Amino acid sequence: MQIKRGDIKESGINPKAVYDFVKRCEAEELGTDSFILIKDGKVVCEGYHNPYNNETKHVMFSLSKTVTAIALGYAVDEGKISLDDSICKYYGEYDRFGFNKPITMRHLVTMTAGKMIGMAENRRNKDWIKIFFDAPYVFKPGKHFLYVNDNFYLISAIISKVYGETLVDFLKPRLFEPLGIEKPVWEVDKFGYAAGGWGLYLSIEELSKIVLCYAQNGMWDEKQVIPAEWVKESSSYQVPTNKKGHKDVTKGYGYGIWQIARPESYRAYGLHGQLGYVFKDKNTVLVINSGVSRDEYLGDAVNDMLETLWDEPETEYYDKLSELVSSLGDKDDLPAQMRNRKLELDYNQKALMTHSSVFASMIHPTMTAVMNEKIGCIDRFILSLDKDYNLYLAWKEGSYVNKIKLGMDNEYEKTTIKLAGLEYNVFSKAAWTQEKVLTVLIRIGETCHVRKLEFDFKNEKHIKIKNTSSPDLATLATHYLDFSGMPLSPKLTTILEEVVVPAVLLYGEPTFRIKKR
Repeated sequence: MQIKRGDIKESGINPKAVYDFVKRCEAEELGTDSFILIKDGKVVCEGYHNPYNNETKHVMFSLSKTVTAIALGYAVDEGKISLDDSICKYYGEYDRFGFNKPITMRHLVTMTAGKMIGMAENRRNKDWIKIFFDAPYVFKPGKHFLYVNDNFYLISAIISKVYGETLVDFLKPRLFEPLGIEKPVWEVDKFGYAAGGWGLYLSIEELSKIVLCYAQNGMWDEKQVIPAEWVKESSSYQVPTNKKGHKDVTKGYGYGIWQIARPESYRAYGLHGQLGYVFKDKNTVLVINSGVSRDEYLGDAVNDMLETLWDEPETEYYDKLSELVSSLGDKDDLPAQMRNRKLELDYNQKALMTHSSVFASMIHPTMTAVMNEKIGCIDRFILSLDKDYNLYLAWKEGSYVNKIKLGMDNEYEKTTIKLAGLEYNVFSKAAWTQEKVLTVLIRIGETCHVRKLEFDFKNEKHIKIKNTSSPDLATLATHYLDFSGMPLSPKLTTILEEVVVPAVLLYGEPTFRIKKR
């Protein structure tokens, strides 16, 4: 069941504003994978870069928090949980002396619990609830805003304990089924509790339904799906946020929802540009999935589009916009070159053995850092040919061995792999970009990033595999600090990008050096 489609010519939307936004995203490489623009309950414009479409599952990152907050809204509405409840009411066994008793559910959902649990905390096969309860205070609960993912994990764990079911099963009859959303994947801990603050996978169509339901005061198909009072409270200003940083993260926070600079508006937000905007006074919704390092740049592009989005339509742009969104390009351009059949045959089925750290994975470090199951430690690559000379790449990482088909004609090949207990759709292609350099692009669809491996055979006694990813960690690290209200000076930004990040990449995204054959 899709959202109703409408005609932009009848919507009052200015097509030039959307056209300029899309062109800017391409020109500035803002990483948009797909977008949906909704006016008066109908989709009036949408665009998808290959290999994405409106049904492609996509990681939500912190936009998962908005859905966890909705789950809390149901529990509050049903009288099972109060926002004034102490967390010790539900997990008092983790706190014999009441150290955490001052923390309430309201503190969790407004990011004011006062606890500090870092993104890089090792959660693999550990008790995440204990991690939260044992974490130190950095301020008294309720005093300041501090963005901590685990606040929403604990909400998830509490709901699961109260109702005796997973967060996904809890939400299925209340939210997912009424909106026509198939049961989604949500990363879980060793107890089966959903991560809450991250780890949810939805298609952009499914995400748009949730955001549109919010925009309609919780109504869907003439039924109240999300409690109206919760929609009102959660999307309203509840607590102040950081005073510094991008303007759309300094205007206040509700329950899993950010206030933004534009009046009568708010957004659900996740790392790398997962965005769900509601412009209440204009009855307009904008949803975007992306893979961008500094998503504040994408936020700037959206804000600039809003300056003219509802102006008198410039009618000559209707056809231009239609042509543009119907011809959005491939996410990864890798033109086919002459194949080096000799090297392909020489290395057919031969293991390229290497050493790497626990952080070296096909999945982006922003995801591996919080995964419950150990992956990484890639220790071998195997290139192989079939009878039709199709080229494949296999690798071992953690306890998993995966094999993907490589598109050698600048067209994606789609393969399913499994890592950390989850299945992913991989879109991959490869080309000999130099006579003895094979470049492989691996886009794990659900994770919004692309992995680039350059197999360098120029010196066969010292084969190297250069390993990089996009979004890249250098600009991402700068974004983290800006998001946290600690923007760096240009000088410190240079030091971070040129000194600190390269040192980190030696472990997180190393160049693989192959053992001698």
